[in-house]
Formats: sequence, structure tokens, C-alpha cells
Amino acid sequence: MGFVMKTIVLHQQDIGAAGKEKLSYWSALQRWLQRYRSRRLLLQLDRGQLKDIGITREEALEEARKPFWR
Repeated sequence: MGFVMKTIVLHQQDIGAAGKEKLSYWSALQRWLQRYRSRRLLLQLDRGQLKDIGITREEALEEARKPFWR
């Protein structure tokens, strides 16, 4: 867990409902960005690398086609 996330977790108790709502939006945005980046990276792997992680090229393409919010 990075410094920013530790800070957010530590300060969750100090914020009200509006702050928690903002925090949940921030968390969602971080998850979406991570999914987007991971799926783009999958497209850069060759067949051997994909085999090493246990997926086929077709499975990688299927995953990469998903929208970032899913």
C-alpha cells in the first residue's frame, strides 16, 4: 500500500459523509485507471509471456476489450 493510500486510510475516520463520498470517487478512479493500464499492458505481451501467466492471446484480447469500469 503506497503512502497516499495509507494516508487516506488513516484519515478516513476524520472525514464526514461528503468526504467519504469524495474518497469513494477517488478510489473508483484509481481502480479504473489501474484496469485500463493493466489491460493495455496485456496487449504488449507476446505469446510466450502470456503463456507464462497462464492466458492465451485470445483471452488477453477479450480482457483488453472490456471497458475500464468493468
